[in-house]
Amino acid sequence: MSLKAYELGPLIVFAPNGVTAKSFAAPQIRPSSEWAQSVSDWVALMATRRTDLDHLLDPTKTEPYIHQK
Repeated sequence: MSLKAYELGPLIVFAPNGVTAKSFAAPQIRPSSEWAQSVSDWVALMATRRTDLDHLLDPTKTEPYIHQK
């Protein structure tokens, strides 16, 4: 699994794709109960691919993770 950089709000997530990045980061942005109350906000949350940040990847990581600045 090749991890790539995605931006979600204030977070940079390394994940294999945007859907995984979104699912991984969303609970860090808001509690699940809030997402459940506002499904339109969940749908609007986008994972933006950031090729310019791929160099920050920790090569020892094999699972999705949030990059610590």
